[in-house]
Amino acid sequence: MRGGDSIHQRLVVFFALGVLLLTFPFLAVFNRPVWVGGIPLLYVYLFAVWLLGIAALALLSRVRWDDQE
Repeated sequence: MRGGDSIHQRLVVFFALGVLLLTFPFLAVFNRPVWVGGIPLLYVYLFAVWLLGIAALALLSRVRWDDQE
């Protein structure tokens, strides 16, 4: 079950990266009075991190299903 161990390690790294990107120092960098297309920069950052997280999880789950078949 070596392939499963690799997936678990990737998920742990993904989780740690997600926590890091959503902590105070990174949020403070984007908490500026700047607007991007009428949306505050902080909101754009949060939704971008969220969207990239969903895409990364989809990619990881696809690899997981391909490994099982």
